[in-house]
Amino acid sequence: MYKTFRTENWPKVVVGLVLAIVFGCTTHALAEGPTRDEYVNELESVCKPGAEATQRAMKGARADISAERLGVAAGKFAQAAQIFGSTVQKIAKVSRPPADTAKLTKWFGYLKRQESYLRQITVELKAGHSISAQRRVARFIHNGNLANHVVLDFGFNHCSFKFSRYG
Repeated sequence: MYKTFRTENWPKVVVGLVLAIVFGCTTHALAEGPTRDEYVNELESVCKPGAEATQRAMKGARADISAERLGVAAGKFAQAAQIFGSTVQKIAKVSRPPADTAKLTKWFGYLKRQESYLRQITVELKAGHSISAQRRVARFIHNGNLANHVVLDFGFNHCSFKFSRYG
């Protein structure tokens, strides 16, 4: 009824237990997600090209608005909105550190709102409404600062909001 283990089977049992423990720990570590540092490094590598492209696309946008070249400025804001939205989509797919889930969810909410403001600014500029566009720019800046405060302790560089990139 009861089987006894033979001594020649012990090495197989020990190897099996060790493999089960190692596999279980590895699976558990993968399920936990990345560390904050790993997460920041991965996001920075995605954000850097977008931040640089935005800076190039937005070059002279303030001067265009001041000179009432609203159509030209609208094109620059439209391009920035597309770049920003694409970057947010890419970083949203990155696995997040479990301890920071609530904080990052709030941050992504601000980022989505910023993308919306960029699109609204574009619409206002295309319609020739420079005053409404400037109000939206003020909201865009304020929202970007709120986003920065949420993730201040992450130490982002390219993934943080810097208004100097926008013209």
